[in-house]
Amino acid sequence: MTAGAAWIVAGLLGCAAEMAAPGVFLLPIGLAACGTGLATEGFGLSGAWQVVLFLLLTAMLVAGVWRMRGRGARMDAVNAPGAGLIGRTCRAVGFEGAEGRVALGDGTWVARMADGSVPAAGAALEVVGLDGTVLVVRKQGGASAADGTLVA
Repeated sequence: MTAGAAWIVAGLLGCAAEMAAPGVFLLPIGLAACGTGLATEGFGLSGAWQVVLFLLLTAMLVAGVWRMRGRGARMDAVNAPGAGLIGRTCRAVGFEGAEGRVALGDGTWVARMADGSVPAAGAALEVVGLDGTVLVVRKQGGASAADGTLVA
């Protein structure tokens, strides 16, 4: 077996191992080994150049995977200010005392008035904070101590 074929076999084994144990970073390492094997077969690289190429390909592929993982939505950002809820306008659906529901986007949310007042149904409200999954709201244009803060 040639050196290039050995790299390719090792790379395919690494890729197969990634399927058996996902999330262990064996896929980029396996792909780097396959790339090294193909380059070795195509250009007749010596042993030292094979190792250098393997290390470079591994570093580039692992960095690419880390970069792509960082672009995904964060699970803890669902109700965070960065998710865009704070500052959004919603409509009062129904309140009993200072607690009730508001319409925001295509759904309704449990809400609490920041100042304890009772809004009329249909009143325009502004989200000024979050307490878990409860929106803290105030009448639009009003001032509140919770303005722009995360209450939870």
